Amino acid sequence: MIAPTGAIHCYVRAEPGDEVDLRSRMFAPAHGADEDPATGSANCALIGQLAAMEPGRGTLRRRIAQGVEMGRPSLLLAEADHDSGQVPTVRIGGRCVAMMRGEILV
Repeated sequence: MIAPTGAIHCYVRAEPGDEVDLRSRMFAPAHGADEDPATGSANCALIGQLAAMEPGRGTLRRRIAQGVEMGRPSLLLAEADHDSGQVPTVRIGGRCVAMMRGEILV
């Protein structure tokens, strides 16, 4: 089922011994992207939701692999501060590679 927004973000916990903690995929055909190799906004929401379910207080850190299946592997580093179900801060980072370049002449 496609979400009302026209996009869906799926994730699974990685296998023991994997170099990442989570693996995710983002599909957004209604927005012109059949699949996205690295989606910061969706993974920010994901780490925030996971942190909200953590007991106590602290910082949840996860390494997220995305884009692997489409041949454009990305590694996102996500963090979220949490305190008894409240998540005041989330952070996302990683590396990207330029895929194209353009120029507009006026």
